[in-house]
Amino acid sequence: MPSDSENIIELLGPREVIGQAIDLLMVTQHVSRDLAFQLLVEDSSESHRHVSELAAEIIQPAEGV
Repeated sequence: MPSDSENIIELLGPREVIGQAIDLLMVTQHVSRDLAFQLLVEDSSESHRHVSELAAEIIQPAEGV
């Protein structure tokens, strides 16, 4: 059974999910687009997970609002 993250990625597509996560990081962390992307990539590298999977988890709570 697919996880919620996988469902979001499938519905929106990886690029849109990553873009939404970057936008959310920019607002919540008060950082530039480049830095938000860098934070996402670094977290992906440290956790050994795909950027799109992390991005889906970041936007998931916002999707329910």
